[in-house]
Amino acid sequence: MTSLERRAETSLWPLVDQVVRTHGLAGLAVAVVQDGEVALARGFGTRDVRTGAPVTPETLFHLASVSKTFVAAAVVGLTPALDLDAPVVRWLPDLTLADGRQAEVTLRHLLTHTSGIPDVTDYGWHDPLLGDDALAELVRGLSSARLSTTPGTRFAYCNLGYEVLGHVLATVRGTTFEEAMTTLVLHPAGMDRSTFLRGDVAPDLAASPHVGAPLIVPGDSYPYTRRHAPSSTLHSSVAELSRWMIATLDDAGTAARRWQPEAEVGDPPWDESVGLGWFLGSHRGERTVGHAGADPGFTSRLVLVPERRTGVVALANSNTAPTGAVVRAALDLALDLPLHTADDLRLDALLPPITVPLGRALVESGADAAVDAYHRLTTTVPALVDVDDDRFVDGVWGAIELHRPDLVRPLLGLWTTVRPGSSRAWAMTGWAHLVDGDTGPAAELLQRAVDLDPGNEDAAALLRGLGA
Repeated sequence: MTSLERRAETSLWPLVDQVVRTHGLAGLAVAVVQDGEVALARGFGTRDVRTGAPVTPETLFHLASVSKTFVAAAVVGLTPALDLDAPVVRWLPDLTLADGRQAEVTLRHLLTHTSGIPDVTDYGWHDPLLGDDALAELVRGLSSARLSTTPGTRFAYCNLGYEVLGHVLATVRGTTFEEAMTTLVLHPAGMDRSTFLRGDVAPDLAASPHVGAPLIVPGDSYPYTRRHAPSSTLHSSVAELSRWMIATLDDAGTAARRWQPEAEVGDPPWDESVGLGWFLGSHRGERTVGHAGADPGFTSRLVLVPERRTGVVALANSNTAPTGAVVRAALDLALDLPLHTADDLRLDALLPPITVPLGRALVESGADAAVDAYHRLTTTVPALVDVDDDRFVDGVWGAIELHRPDLVRPLLGLWTTVRPGSSRAWAMTGWAHLVDGDTGPAAELLQRAVDLDPGNEDAAALLRGLGA
């Protein structure tokens, strides 16, 4: 056993295990690479609360937006054949925008989220496109879109831009997007079980999504559609992602092209600027490159410290998992740094979300008991739980985006009862009504959210979509 493994056994792993238990998580997997080797890898919890099957380093998770780093590697790897500063219409001549400005958009703009193309608003997880023409159909649908900004002038995160990149790859290679990625990136990195096709995920390795509070597997609902494969649908494990991190760190000269700052993001510490498919930042004075991901039922974060040839990845099958805090703690251990002193940065001081005990109270004792529990927990000193509105958001948004608001209606009702002044509570409840087709109540609730907080752009955007 190495020194790092011994220290992990006595410090990191007990803390991660504690977080999984106290935060009511389903499963979590973590891996650390150093100097061309896998230094640590471990799974915690379960792949599926219905079966109790354990998470291992080989468990395959939906990666959400971490998928984009692979697409960027494929696109950049095909240069100079793919000129990053050439208009996308060179490869997709049928691409049109409603304002006729399609020739202004380049591959570099798409890679750096500076294209000005408006992002997707409904991912359609509930109505997946599964045919080989899914990306082509999505790109054809851009004919009704208009640029929101001049390309290259402003960062605005855009999943849709990566779908266009995926269609470019498929077109150039003369294959499906998924086949192109397997050939160009996954197999060369030794990621033989990783796949962008959900149907190819080995059932005995697959992690199920978990939403709500307490966590529940949302039946057949799953964040998968081939129209959003490039931005979201890579399935992989910490074991195979370790190979990806090692290959990337070993090929730092090539990777460095993707790690040059292209646009300011302004979200420290890890997302200060953006390169070609990677976000650039810092950790305790060390330069970092990485990416995070979140889709219904899954959360992921991957961070590299190039100068130290170190990387950490954490994958979870719920939206309430604090993968950022886990990665931060693992980096501290791997870089042999002292523990953070600020309580909000320490894994051992991380408070569980208030939705954990409230969800339990709702199921076991009903709404009145949950309200009583809320009042008790929010007046307890010192605090025992994290009472921020973000924790309620974490508990409900995944189910709503999957068009399964029925799974979180009790939690939404509790939220609006105990926090009637919360704009976000009414916005989420309005969104839930909207996906159920209840446009009248949805409009009323969304308007209440905007009245409480005129700066609630999410609620305002949903209202505009209703023509209100």
